[in-house]
Amino acid sequence: MSRLMLSAVAVMAVVAGTAPTPVRAVTYDKLAYLTFNRPVQVPGATLRAGTYRFHLTDPDTSRNVLQVLSNDGATVFAMFHTMPDGRTALTENPTVSFWETPASVPPAIKSIFYGGEYRGYEFVYPKGGPVMFREVWRQPEITYAPLPVPPVPEKTIIEAELKAEPEIVFETEPLPAPEPTAPPPELPRTASPLPLVAVGGLTSLLVGLGLGVLRRRVN
Repeated sequence: MSRLMLSAVAVMAVVAGTAPTPVRAVTYDKLAYLTFNRPVQVPGATLRAGTYRFHLTDPDTSRNVLQVLSNDGATVFAMFHTMPDGRTALTENPTVSFWETPASVPPAIKSIFYGGEYRGYEFVYPKGGPVMFREVWRQPEITYAPLPVPPVPEKTIIEAELKAEPEIVFETEPLPAPEPTAPPPELPRTASPLPLVAVGGLTSLLVGLGLGVLRRRVN
């Protein structure tokens, strides 16, 4: 896309107004307050709608470096080099010209001119010039990383394994109680002991007689 300077009507639509700086009151450091009713681009930054302070950074040593600050001078938004630019018509107050940009892109300031001066300061943008396309930010891909499992001490693992081993239980059946045994049956009493005594006495008598007979024969 070719870079064309916008017309004065388009410029006034962006620059809401400037501080009332008389022509003869231009300061040595080229201080000017510019108010914008929409975002604009300067080298290295995009300014939101509002009032900003433009001035030479060090007018004693270099008169081609501009600085852009907040209205109260507390915040520096940009600092950049410039090169000479010219115009054919004068204005009473400071004004700016713009590069042409697409409708969805903030206009980029091309040059600044101070009241009563033909010579101006053209802004030097970084390599590639001002942004000419709308920035579209893609949503980053969502990834899910598993949480790391904390290491378990070896001692704990061994204890867990020992506890996990089932206990062996031996169950024994009780022995049956012995059955009571009956006493042996008593033998029936067949006879009285008196006959046995008689038989024993008779036997002794016979033995004695036999011994006596044997003694007589011997003699």
